Amino acid sequence: MNKEILLIDDDAITNFLNQNLIEQKIKGIPITIFYNGLEGLKYIKNNPDKHFIIFLDINMPVMNGWEFLEEIDSLMLETSMEIHVLTSSIYPGDRERANALPNVSSFIEKPLDESAMESFILGKFKE
Repeated sequence: MNKEILLIDDDAITNFLNQNLIEQKIKGIPITIFYNGLEGLKYIKNNPDKHFIIFLDINMPVMNGWEFLEEIDSLMLETSMEIHVLTSSIYPGDRERANALPNVSSFIEKPLDESAMESFILGKFKE
């Protein structure tokens, strides 16, 4: 199965930093960046044969992270994916809401760092 990492966040600097960290830790897995949930959702729908590890921000224009998660759930896509909410939100209700969703694997506070990578991500890309 083709594996791919999706960064869905409207902040270009955050995407740049996350991409660099991920590329240092995970070799040979393509990373694609989207600046809102709608762009990411369209891409996922058009690539059902891939396994996606998704880093999803909550607050974005066009389609925010919550809307993205609702849409993914309602579509019941057959695509293999693992979603990590990666946000600057410190509101406990956001963490509770994310953890209650079956499609969310983890809730990570920005910035993404090496310990989060080791805890949540690295094992997912071992063959």
